[in-house]
Amino acid sequence: MTPLATLLLSLASALWGAEPARYAWDPAWPRFRKTELAVTGAAVAGAAANFYLVKPPETAAWKGPILFDKGAREVLIIRSQSSGDRAELIGDLLTFPLIGYAMLDGPLTALWAGGNKDTAGQLALINAETFAVTEVLNLSISNAFPRARPDGAVCDPRSRYDPRCVKSFWSGHAANVFAAASLVCVQHQALELYGGAADAAVCAASLTAAAGVALLRVASNDHYASDILVGAALGAATGYLMPKLLHFRPRSDPGLGRLEPRAVRGGGGLAWVRRW
Repeated sequence: MTPLATLLLSLASALWGAEPARYAWDPAWPRFRKTELAVTGAAVAGAAANFYLVKPPETAAWKGPILFDKGAREVLIIRSQSSGDRAELIGDLLTFPLIGYAMLDGPLTALWAGGNKDTAGQLALINAETFAVTEVLNLSISNAFPRARPDGAVCDPRSRYDPRCVKSFWSGHAANVFAAASLVCVQHQALELYGGAADAAVCAASLTAAAGVALLRVASNDHYASDILVGAALGAATGYLMPKLLHFRPRSDPGLGRLEPRAVRGGGGLAWVRRW
């Protein structure tokens, strides 16, 4: 066999052989479960039903500022309608690329840079679950508990989503961008997809973009600050906490602990136990 043929066979073996160690799924991490697949499918169906089948609310169940809303609005709102429209457009232009980046970054990096099809598949499923759950919650809550948008907000009466300007709570934009940024952070933290400071940098950049979108939603008079904060918290929960708790910690991780039965002389009961 010629040296060239030997080299080509070696390269083929490296590329198409066993899964490479880089970006390998930690055996201690739980894999995507069948129950999660069912939840993801149900969430997609629920989101579609809320958008296409449920009639948008026509009247608000509650309206007006609460807590710090009035003060935040005074500081952040853009008075000019044209400038407010531009702020809304900029927010949209940041939102969709950030969501797309979060959806594709982990799977494509693991697949193309690391050649790891298994990890790429796991990350793609986690991403789908995160955005499906986030969106079904966004649509369900905004339909069930309609809140009037701030005074002066403009909505398209032909819109399928919110023709009456009563879906202010919570901010779907904030929920989605913080879910996206949180996904980027948790996956780079767990797998070190870029390596070194680059992982921290992409996490910080994603969170900065998400915060910018959130502020622009208040500045453009689309939401109150309380809508933004609740949406951001929901997005952080689905984008960071859900993958972290379900996948990116060892099965033996005690977390906050657990209840265990205890028998002692003269009786028994339950004890909260955490092991270090």
